[in-house]
Amino acid sequence: MERRDLRHKMLEKRKTLKPETVEMASLKVCAILKDLNCFKEARKIASYVAINGEIDPKSLESVEKVFSFPLMQESGNLKFFRSNGNFTIGAFGVPEPTSEIEDELETLDLVIVPLVAADHDGNRLGHGAGYYDKTFDSAKLLKRPKLVGLAHSFQVVKKFQSKEWDVPLDVVVTDKEVFFAEIAHARVSMGEY
Repeated sequence: MERRDLRHKMLEKRKTLKPETVEMASLKVCAILKDLNCFKEARKIASYVAINGEIDPKSLESVEKVFSFPLMQESGNLKFFRSNGNFTIGAFGVPEPTSEIEDELETLDLVIVPLVAADHDGNRLGHGAGYYDKTFDSAKLLKRPKLVGLAHSFQVVKKFQSKEWDVPLDVVVTDKEVFFAEIAHARVSMGEY
């Protein structure tokens, strides 16, 4: 299936989900992530505000961890700012933080990434603008945080064609399975997750 068709199919299916279905799946996915070492050991975490049936990571937030949220830049990259509880609606209808306290990319331990689809190898299909791929291109960073995708189980397919600019996820968590992607960080032992 072409990426464009897969994206359309997944977005349409996500639109049909009832709010209570999304809430139940989100709580289950977040409970699974909380048990993973990559989350337990992370102190600074970047997350997102869920829209349009996305798995909602809100229940992960706690006073023990520092959370920041993406702000889209004209350059096509993301910067992450801590939440002061206030968000404005930015580009593409995505809520963005109004705080002025920025967390530099290299200081983040974990980034919870929204997605439209993922495959068993950790390839991620987003909405198509490439913000996360541009931001977390390993060639541009001294230290890349672990990237974790949260998904409904139907959003994970066996395989789709990735592009050379795609930045793979380290972990994909659904309400039914956890996928550890060996291709994401060949230099990192899978035992570290």
